[in-house]
Amino acid sequence: MKSNRIFGLLLGLCWAGRAALGQQPGGVIPPVVVPPMVDELVITNVSVVDVDLGEIDPHQNVVMRDGFIISVGKWVPAGRGVPTVDGTGKYLVPGLWDGHTHALASAAEERMALPLYVAHGITSIRDVTTARRLNDLLRTYQALETGRRVGPRIELAGPVLNGSATERSGLGLAATRAEGRAQAESLIKAGWCSLQTGPLLSHDAFWGVAAAAEEARVHLTGPVPEAVPVLDAIGAGQRGIDHPDKLLLACSAREAELVDARAQALAGPRPLTTLQARVKAQQPLILASFSAERCAALAQALEQYRTFVVPALGAQDFALGREPDPADPRFRAVPAAVRQQWARASHARPRLTADRRARLQALDSLQRGMIAAFGRQGVRLVAGSDAGSATPNLFHGSSLHDELERLVAIGLTPAEALRAGTVNPAMAMGRGFDLGRIRAGYLADAVLLNANPLTDVHNLRLIEAVVLRGRLFDLPALAKLAHDAEKAAAMEDAAAHATAVVR
Repeated sequence: MKSNRIFGLLLGLCWAGRAALGQQPGGVIPPVVVPPMVDELVITNVSVVDVDLGEIDPHQNVVMRDGFIISVGKWVPAGRGVPTVDGTGKYLVPGLWDGHTHALASAAEERMALPLYVAHGITSIRDVTTARRLNDLLRTYQALETGRRVGPRIELAGPVLNGSATERSGLGLAATRAEGRAQAESLIKAGWCSLQTGPLLSHDAFWGVAAAAEEARVHLTGPVPEAVPVLDAIGAGQRGIDHPDKLLLACSAREAELVDARAQALAGPRPLTTLQARVKAQQPLILASFSAERCAALAQALEQYRTFVVPALGAQDFALGREPDPADPRFRAVPAAVRQQWARASHARPRLTADRRARLQALDSLQRGMIAAFGRQGVRLVAGSDAGSATPNLFHGSSLHDELERLVAIGLTPAEALRAGTVNPAMAMGRGFDLGRIRAGYLADAVLLNANPLTDVHNLRLIEAVVLRGRLFDLPALAKLAHDAEKAAAMEDAAAHATAVVR
């Protein structure tokens, strides 16, 4: 069993041996009381949720040892010294995944974000951070895996490739296939095991990136580039698609024409401004030319290639003016500077005319219907919150629950939504062999609930305890994690105030 643990650690650290250690990230990490590891733990008489079948296995004893599940059934180890949790009337699900976060955007943000994920039963995240050095991210990963800090398991989506080092200036976006390949190979050589496509990647550069990723056997995920038809991206080996905007475009009978117009915008003068205007102008055409038949064919291709899709339904709320209650207690774990940033973004948001609002709502409704159809047709949906300081009104931890509830609201069953937050992301990240299920031989990442999540997805919020890396977090420990996140936010506010006084 310990050899499996070592293998899993090496898999997660496949880039670690090639990365030299740098400087420690700045800031003071608030003290967190990490529960001690338990050599053995038994949860007795619990209802185990089979996420694959969407069924309940009642009256099970789940035996965990050295951070692994070693038995699910009637057996319990002999002896009185084994720690035991009474699961009578409770339900055990695999630890949840958030398949799209910005939790590691900065050292300050991760101090607030990581405890919140565990407090909400999220034991694994796929982080799409791109601005920090690999060495800093690796140091966080190691601190979590060794128990020096509390937080979920981390899968890194990798840096974004937009085809040109001068992308930020808006120049030189029409990179060649050779340039795209060279950039990808450079990042792979630096130690990255995953890469992300950027929306501004040219068609030729995308093929160069895809070829390098396939040869090196690294994951290629991200939004489908604006200049690339979706089926081309899937066929080239893009194994994950973040945000469904281009998928909706692929359901249009005019996809080839509209994609070509976007490619021309990127290849011409003022590419970013021109692209933005062109995308806006195309929205009525996408609505008018939507084809259910093309959407069904797209779902078939996504299922055939096992390409996962992150719907990120909550990301649309801001554009449509759907705001959380200002008194929402979740704001307490958001630093004042970030709350002010979100407020400024809300004030700067363009005022929508009635026609523009109606069009955006129609696109949103069509997109949600497409995602629901994908779910019915077997596409691997991966729930992701898109939470981060740069995305207004999305909260680390709790917004994943919001997203799962949105999936049910658009037509998925609670069992399908639960798969999107457990086994689907595990399989999409290549961890289907040891995460995402309550099964012997799997890592003992689990959430104990007070009600059945298959009857109501909201019951995923009724957490009694979390098991992560061989540690049991009971209700007081989970409450402490939420408090630690609020304390970290307060520390950021105090540090900002002190800096302002000095200036």
